[in-house]
Amino acid sequence: MKIAHALHAFPPDSRAGSENYVEALARAQAERHDVVVFHRTADSARPEYAVDDGVHEGLRVARLNRTFRDLASFAETYESAPAARAFGAFLDRERPDVVHFHHVTCLSTTCVDEAKRRGIRVVFTLHDFWLACPRGQRLRDDLAPCPSHARADCVRCVAMQLRVRGGHARARALLERARWLADLRLPRALYRRIAARPFAREDDAVAQIAARERAVRAMCEQVDLFVSPSHFLRGVFVGEGLVDPARIVVSDNGFDLAPWKGFARAPRTAGAPLRAAYLGTWIPSKGVHLLLEAFRGIDPARATLDVHGHAVPFDGFDDYEGALRRLAAGAPHIRLGARYAPADVPRLLAAADVLVVPSLWYENSPLTIHEAFLAGLPVVAADHGGQREFVGDTGAGLVFAPADARALRAAIERLAADPALLDRLRARVPAVKDVRDHARELEAMYAA
Repeated sequence: MKIAHALHAFPPDSRAGSENYVEALARAQAERHDVVVFHRTADSARPEYAVDDGVHEGLRVARLNRTFRDLASFAETYESAPAARAFGAFLDRERPDVVHFHHVTCLSTTCVDEAKRRGIRVVFTLHDFWLACPRGQRLRDDLAPCPSHARADCVRCVAMQLRVRGGHARARALLERARWLADLRLPRALYRRIAARPFAREDDAVAQIAARERAVRAMCEQVDLFVSPSHFLRGVFVGEGLVDPARIVVSDNGFDLAPWKGFARAPRTAGAPLRAAYLGTWIPSKGVHLLLEAFRGIDPARATLDVHGHAVPFDGFDDYEGALRRLAAGAPHIRLGARYAPADVPRLLAAADVLVVPSLWYENSPLTIHEAFLAGLPVVAADHGGQREFVGDTGAGLVFAPADARALRAAIERLAADPALLDRLRARVPAVKDVRDHARELEAMYAA
């Protein structure tokens, strides 16, 4: 079978959860099948939409260059004719039996059309909310989760892309200033036209959001099968009518178990502080600042924290890393580490007693939670989304009220004070699916 994977980024350019997962899956499938990965990269020195064929550590890849330097409209952020044409040419050259999409952000929703026009079956794994949320994480610009997901909410979050300055708040302020117009006894029609002017651009913005929704729904109708790594995310997409419940299955991600053979955790000396760890990118939606705020109030003799990872750009937060370093300053029990490679994870978790996942957004199936389980570690996680499903529902850790630093601190202090509780939680850590078993599950889906 010839399998093509398509996504927004791939190692070595990017090493977030979905990228690492696709790399492991592609390697497992390549043991028995012909596999190629199509992904986007961004190189200002290369022509826009150029496709470069190459090899990444034995995997064949095709890299589409897209820097967005020619971006002229909001619609082009999700629907790009040049990107779709480049993907179509890739399909003509490779002629895969199935295309497995993992993301079309930075590519184009119409890439799915390119596959369907050629009679190629399409599978789509959902990794986040991008199909329903332009920002991908269903998190408002004030870092509050967005459960309602109304079009007006989208306008506020992506106002800059929609050429709207200030969104609803600005429009309301302008209208308040125009209240005196009502006292001039102007003709009703003229008053309505003047009073409505502050909302004109916002109405256009809402229409742009509606157009994006239509494009996404049209794309979803073309997908043969959706795969959700969590029951939570499946419920969201089915509940909102984006995905037909008959065309979406739940299959959690698989992981390469080889690096964990012979894994041994360094024991904690009796009476020593609890060793907590965070692994992942340093972005506001991951709640790293919340974790540091919680730990600043913990006695260093009770618990320590190692924060492994690195900062990446996040809209509206130009100096997030600086803010984290300021939070950690003067707290000797908080250590900010450095960028790490996937191969480093067993070593990093061997020196920990618990992993903390303080995400503000509704995670799907967090890579780091599974890595903690591979290390036999319980997890402290925010009580929502996939975190609740994998930690709270399994009993393999503690959950706390999302975005509540005091609640997180209380959970850590509870573990530090009760070693027997840590042992009980560790005994409930579930097994993690081997990526080779996962690959066979997906191959059966392709065949069906």
